[in-house]
Amino acid sequence: MARLVAVVVTHFPAQERLVHAVRCLCNQVDAVVLVDNTDAPERAVDASALGPTVTVLHQGRNHGIGQAQNRGITQARALGASHVLLMDQDSLPSPDMALTLLHALRDAGPNVAAVGPVCRDVKTGQPLPLIQRRGWCIRRLAPEVLREPVDVDYLPASGTLMPLTALDRIGPLREDYFIDRIDVEWCLRARRLGWRILVTPDAELQHDLGQRSVRFLGRTLYIGHDFRAYYHLRNSMAMALRAPIAWPWRLDQLLKMPLYLVLYTAFAEGGSLRMARLLLRALRDGVMGHMGKLNINHRA
Repeated sequence: MARLVAVVVTHFPAQERLVHAVRCLCNQVDAVVLVDNTDAPERAVDASALGPTVTVLHQGRNHGIGQAQNRGITQARALGASHVLLMDQDSLPSPDMALTLLHALRDAGPNVAAVGPVCRDVKTGQPLPLIQRRGWCIRRLAPEVLREPVDVDYLPASGTLMPLTALDRIGPLREDYFIDRIDVEWCLRARRLGWRILVTPDAELQHDLGQRSVRFLGRTLYIGHDFRAYYHLRNSMAMALRAPIAWPWRLDQLLKMPLYLVLYTAFAEGGSLRMARLLLRALRDGVMGHMGKLNINHRA
């Protein structure tokens, strides 16, 4: 029998919304491990409001998403988990999401590293497109047309169900990326090793994908705070140059660098000049391998 433990990472969460999301999870999984990256004691998660099946790990400071996910996975193992369900504080699963993902994983056969739901933005109501590579061609699939699970190249971390046997073979999530592209790198690393990544249209996750959505070159893109642009660009460059991923994905990341520069500079919150300087630093750090946490405020 599978034992499913959800791993939820938080950072200054809205308490009422978090309690609601965790209670939805508790109805679907055997246990929940919540890793709180909040670095202000007065804003830390109140464990007493979450229920007896929730284990709360207070980090005391923000160690980044990858480290928090790896710590939560370690705790899930200690609780006897065979599978983990990665979640974050801005996600709300449909009532049967976890069971649907588990069934999809079982039906898909061996060599599946992860299976995820259709992810829908709470602000726009639009689902995230699915990313699939065929040779050197990378295409975006509309989830609405799917009738059965489909292979993709990567998934957003939140809502992803992973068997621990796959994690043992593929390795842990990258901690030095701090935030952003951690899920992409892990999935592309798994794909390079011959594992499959699936999305099933029968499961859905409501997710807050960014501070705001913008239209850019005919697409809806989700933009976070300015500091997220630094991590996105830096980690994309680091992934293209050094991660164990397929060559088409290296080229794809490098070719997108000019678009990232234009996009983030155009929609910067703190001014275009400040953003341009931050992005140039991101490119330099990605090339030089200067990783980890950037010394700026991450609370906003």
